[in-house]
Amino acid sequence: MVSYTATRWGSLLKRPRGWPESERIPTAGDCYRFVLSIPNVHVCLTAPRHPQELEENLAAVAKGPLAAEELEFMRRFGDAVHASSRFFG
Repeated sequence: MVSYTATRWGSLLKRPRGWPESERIPTAGDCYRFVLSIPNVHVCLTAPRHPQELEENLAAVAKGPLAAEELEFMRRFGDAVHASSRFFG
């Protein structure tokens, strides 16, 4: 399986409404590692804007799949991003 838009068009790299200032924001590398932690995903597309971003992404992916606590953080953050982007009646 091939994945794309792992950063949700950049929205997973920004603090959503209500996200505590004391909590960190994921990096693009965190997003790629999250996607690649899903056993059925074999490829994750990335679109770095410059060579430094490519190096950062490759270094992050070289760390391998996320640990359980990192997965939990990414799910909480993704839920917060999703909740802050909903449209209400």
